[in-house]
Amino acid sequence: MIRATETAVYAFEVYRNSKRLCVAGIGDDGVLTTTVTHVVGKGRNQVCLRVGGLISTTREFVEWRSQQLKTGDEIRVKIVEATSVDRPKERRKEDPNQELKRQKRYVREMARKFGWQVTTKRVKKGQE
Repeated sequence: MIRATETAVYAFEVYRNSKRLCVAGIGDDGVLTTTVTHVVGKGRNQVCLRVGGLISTTREFVEWRSQQLKTGDEIRVKIVEATSVDRPKERRKEDPNQELKRQKRYVREMARKFGWQVTTKRVKKGQE
């Protein structure tokens, strides 16, 4: 367990078939999610559980659990107030350069969708 904050914060206690998987919590600035997703089509048919989120202050994505589910599995999410939570199994920071590329790609896609034309102006070095 890691200390989340001096005061209690909202956290998710996540259970699969009555077995506790984790206590997940972000702290006082972020997004916490628990999702069950069914993906079907193009040769795929899977049901997945994911417990994760985003720590806004550090732009860090965290994940406590990511696992396949099967027919009959029962998922329970209990919302609790906790002063400590489990350590995430995975952490990754957002790469600012990759995020900029993603944003540019999105703008171009939307411009193409709406029939707009995007023009760019090159900024000379030292004039940023």
